Amino acid sequence: MKKGLLYIVLTLLLSVVNVTAGAQSMSNADSVQISLLTCSPGKEVWAQYGHTAIRYYDKQNGEDFALNYGIFSFEQSYFILRFVLGMTDYRLGVQSMDMFLAQYSYEGRGVTEQVLNLSSDDKQLIHKALQENLKPENVIYRYNFFYDNCTSRARDMIVNHLHGKVVYPAVDKDATFRSMIHEWNNKYEWSQFGEDLLLGVNADHKTTKPEQQFLPENLRNDFDKATYNGKPLVKETNELLAAEKEVEEPAFPLSPLSIALIFAAISIIMMTFSYRKQQFYRAWDAALMLTSGLMGIIFFIMIFSQHPCVSLNFILFFFNPLPLFFLYSTVKKKKSTWWKIWGILIVLGFTGSLFQDIPVPVLIVALFLLLHCILHLRINKSVTTAGGSKR
Repeated sequence: MKKGLLYIVLTLLLSVVNVTAGAQSMSNADSVQISLLTCSPGKEVWAQYGHTAIRYYDKQNGEDFALNYGIFSFEQSYFILRFVLGMTDYRLGVQSMDMFLAQYSYEGRGVTEQVLNLSSDDKQLIHKALQENLKPENVIYRYNFFYDNCTSRARDMIVNHLHGKVVYPAVDKDATFRSMIHEWNNKYEWSQFGEDLLLGVNADHKTTKPEQQFLPENLRNDFDKATYNGKPLVKETNELLAAEKEVEEPAFPLSPLSIALIFAAISIIMMTFSYRKQQFYRAWDAALMLTSGLMGIIFFIMIFSQHPCVSLNFILFFFNPLPLFFLYSTVKKKKSTWWKIWGILIVLGFTGSLFQDIPVPVLIVALFLLLHCILHLRINKSVTTAGGSKR
């Protein structure tokens, strides 16, 4: 907590826009060096995929700044809700390179610099565009993790002023947004699982080259192999900071798969008792419906998110708010067609898994929820048939 608070304070202090840098004109373009900065991942959730910034270095005037499109503040009202709904505002900040490197050194993260092979006219255009971007009315933008983030903003600031002559290496035709972030969060099981829960079917579409560059390391690799006017785009690469060796912290002892298997084992026991005694355990029914319904509220809210990759999610068929509406009648043992409705929804969810990469633990839980629904329908039918025979 203390480290997190210190990080926020440092970010706020170091992100103050330097008006002098934006106001001065470029006196000698030959003395100016423009670079792409790629930062290694951090421990915080928002830093697990690395970061990108632009370095503006004027050797003649001694100006050396890092321009960072990743500035945000937790002090924004309803920050978490706004972030989930895709309504978070980020902004461009400027700080001295010394302070920028000090911040990343404190976090133990590496920084790699790619000095770009640009002409004087190119530097003038980028400098002018940066000045325009630093104006108060332009400094804030609506952040989107996949389509408009700190990395894509830095890329566009550079590439969009190079006359469309940058040629990248071939696109990875099999890469999806989900598969790309899996390469970076595979060490964090619960983080990956949480992101997989929220990401919907659009995260599994094949991506284009610009879309793949939302990840800092992807952009760095592409710049390294790109050409501009028939020459390498990158003139030289420098390691400004070496990443410290990551110290593995104790993780939660149970993985998402372990939790799902424990749930499966408990479900088997409960279904066995229910089948043998031909009766239901209302407390167990209520627990399943309440948990599913509360989770469903989150997935239902995500429908209205401005993030394109979360608004259509087939997991909503497994966990949705509908169980909450039938909870009272179930507890009171009133007849209800709810179990048939839920069973149909779960089948639709499994059909959706043909188009969306749904985590295995979710599929396991959904399978046993479906079996629970089937058992309900079978026991109800048996009880009804037995009652009719006695009459």
